[in-house]
Amino acid sequence: MRKLDLNGWEIYQLDATRFALDGGAMFGVVPRVLWGRKIKPDERNRIPMATHPLLIKTDDSLVLIDTGMGTGWDEKFRDIYAVEERDLFEGTDFGYEDVDVVIATHLHFDHMAGAVDSEGKLLFENADIYVNSFEMADALFPHARSRASYVAERIHPLRDRVVLVEGTREILPGITMIQTGGHTRGHSVVLVEKGDRAVLFLADLVPTVHHVHYPYIMAYDLYPVETLQKKYEIYQEAVKYGWILAFEHDREGRMGTLYIESGRPVLQEI
Repeated sequence: MRKLDLNGWEIYQLDATRFALDGGAMFGVVPRVLWGRKIKPDERNRIPMATHPLLIKTDDSLVLIDTGMGTGWDEKFRDIYAVEERDLFEGTDFGYEDVDVVIATHLHFDHMAGAVDSEGKLLFENADIYVNSFEMADALFPHARSRASYVAERIHPLRDRVVLVEGTREILPGITMIQTGGHTRGHSVVLVEKGDRAVLFLADLVPTVHHVHYPYIMAYDLYPVETLQKKYEIYQEAVKYGWILAFEHDREGRMGTLYIESGRPVLQEI
């Protein structure tokens, strides 16, 4: 877990569940001979990953962006994804009951299954949960390609508690959900601004630092050309305003700023 001061707001990059996914699926059309130089797969071609939800303590509220994978998975699931369960709030003084707002970038199991326990109980009893309206609809009625990413028993308990968001919306002063599409129809990133500093939580638009280069796009993305377009747009803003980028899926939590060199995006880690 790492902590960042954002002009008086406390930003925690949490260390939640560790897991692994197929390297080929994670890098899409990029061949293994290239992505294998960046990150080494295991004997089952899986690359090491983790979930790093972002916790923001503002002047008035405690806000959580994504909840991670949660706990209570069965043996088959843990084997397929090499799951190592962890306490979401480890290293902090906070717990589920302290969270006022939960923002879901999207509802795939590795991002929001941690909102509900294995018995179907909603864990954030005091929080409003914000979800893009397209994302909620697609999660409740997935198609053959997306079904494996949405775990019904971890989504259905949210139905009566969510606040649906259309497009881009400021959730609290300084905290804005930005619909990007690409990975899913309703996928969003979240911009956290305080004074002259800002952190952009990239979610699955750019899941790891190894995906910063434009064509490094997951095969999991339902609309990959849309992902590509949004990377160009987001990067222009990030470079112009010096946003800190927070990545969700590297094995260890990573952040950095971006600059463009000879037309290629380059990450300067902090």
